[in-house]
Amino acid sequence: MSRIDDLIKEGLDESGEVLTLREKFLGVRGIMQLAQNPALAKVKKLVLPSNQASDEGAEALAESPYLGNLELLNLNHNEIGDEGAIALARSDKLPKLKDLSMFGNAIGDEGAKAFAESSNSKKYIKLDLYKNQFTNVGYKALTESENLKNCEELEIYRD
Repeated sequence: MSRIDDLIKEGLDESGEVLTLREKFLGVRGIMQLAQNPALAKVKKLVLPSNQASDEGAEALAESPYLGNLELLNLNHNEIGDEGAIALARSDKLPKLKDLSMFGNAIGDEGAKAFAESSNSKKYIKLDLYKNQFTNVGYKALTESENLKNCEELEIYRD
């Protein structure tokens, strides 16, 4: 059994719908292995803060064939920049995602604009991009986005 399998076994709730792997420092390789694990097929809530996912890890999650039931994804403090944000914003593999938290990453204007322009954003109830690195350009794109007008909690920061 791999380390990822062991962590999934430890972090998965009884229903098999909530997987919490907080501060496991999985890194890119670990996140990539996780994204390809069939155990994720039933998961509705995936909580992965502080795992050093970076852009490559976010891209692996965005392309995972096993996250079709995912409703909530927490990627806080994972060193994710524009490329990872763009991959998540444009992913067609996350059809049920409605709560995305990416607090404390390195998302800039391009990542913010990707969420603002993505039709996937229409289904978000919550999008947390607080403490990222976008400027007023990204802030404006997010706050003026037609795709985010139904988002009940749009967490962003502006000076």
